[in-house]
Amino acid sequence: MRVDNETNEKTENTYLSEDAIVIGGNGESARQCVSAASYNIKLEVLPEVRELTEIITGAGGEQAAAGNETPDKKTSSIKVSKRSETKRAPKERKPVKKIIAAVAAVLFLSIAAFTVYEYYRMSSIANSVNYVPGNLSFEKVEVLVSRSEMDSFESHSDEVKNILLCGSDIDKYGVSRTDSMIILTIDHKHKKIKMTSLMRDMYIKIPGHRKTKLNAAYTYGGCELLLKTIYSNFGMKIDRYVCVDYAVFAAVVDDLGGVEIEVEEMELEQFNKYVSGGEKNRLKAAGTYNLNGKQALSYCRIRKVGTDTARTARQRKVLKEIMKKCSNLSPFEAQQILAVAAPNITTNIPRSEMTDLLLEGLGSLHYETMGLRIPMDGAWTDKKIKDVWYVEINLNQNARYLHQFIYGEDKTAQALVTRQQKSDELKADSDRKNYNKKKKN
Repeated sequence: MRVDNETNEKTENTYLSEDAIVIGGNGESARQCVSAASYNIKLEVLPEVRELTEIITGAGGEQAAAGNETPDKKTSSIKVSKRSETKRAPKERKPVKKIIAAVAAVLFLSIAAFTVYEYYRMSSIANSVNYVPGNLSFEKVEVLVSRSEMDSFESHSDEVKNILLCGSDIDKYGVSRTDSMIILTIDHKHKKIKMTSLMRDMYIKIPGHRKTKLNAAYTYGGCELLLKTIYSNFGMKIDRYVCVDYAVFAAVVDDLGGVEIEVEEMELEQFNKYVSGGEKNRLKAAGTYNLNGKQALSYCRIRKVGTDTARTARQRKVLKEIMKKCSNLSPFEAQQILAVAAPNITTNIPRSEMTDLLLEGLGSLHYETMGLRIPMDGAWTDKKIKDVWYVEINLNQNARYLHQFIYGEDKTAQALVTRQQKSDELKADSDRKNYNKKKKN
């Protein structure tokens, strides 16, 4: 350090020798304690680590001065330029700063090690998922939505990720089907998780097949054909899907310790009809219960109370409760749940992407959750063909609602949700009145 008496300014003129670093009165080399390569890296990247190293190894040149008042110029690592009338100012020790630097270094290393471990664990879980490679292409798919309408849609954003979530099982005839179809959206822009239920009874054209119910697309060609059908009828490209077996859905709920759901009296008969596991899983009265896995699955399958519109609302309600529970888990507990579910998941998401997606999903569980149903009320009517009930929809209207909910501004999405909730509440009130009327008779 050089002190200029004329300007009373201090200028730095201290440097480290590349050949040797004196760290003690015995002339020991720092290379005996720390490798030259690692020391140089720390010196360049983090000066505080350099100071910490000097503390551990004997405070560098200070101990050299204490043990030998006139250290040999060849071994001294510090050169001081001064005028004859200038005395060397003693170096002020800063123990608090060095302690903070030491703690910061330990925290940094701990976080780095934990991050590596988390990524390794997630990679292991991702590798246990059933990955199905495919050749999904939308090039030859006929788009049935009006082109003028599509031009007004914002159908892509780097901050919004869409995945088609399907719940599947095999019916009594041995046919694989999906009665739960939800577009799961991670919206980083607005910090929302959005769930858009697609009613299975929508009467729409399936590419390469006749016009029929939406869930038939899965039976004809699995999730890839279902994705093409969504694009054809709603103009929205979703190229990733996750299909979950209903059995593992129940197992996950059990591992979470159940989900709290209110079961209404008008739902009770249908609930007990679908529930498996015997009498112990049947409910004797309406009320709010902590449902186990089999009970939660039965609740999701109730259809004849409020038809398919109410069933989709029940499915979203259970999923919301699952996410709420997951948000309170530790990373280790969340990984255990994922490890249980992974072998029963089928997806076209490559394993390299799956690891990052799992980490991203866990990091987004604190987002607010909101849900919608397509078709929205006012944009569909009942249709019967040969005693089979269908939902006839207005394609352009529902395509617009879908895009607005997923890609629109917060206030637009919330307005759609509020509108649908009011309509669902009116229907529920009507269903309760009809139930009570039948009960009296």
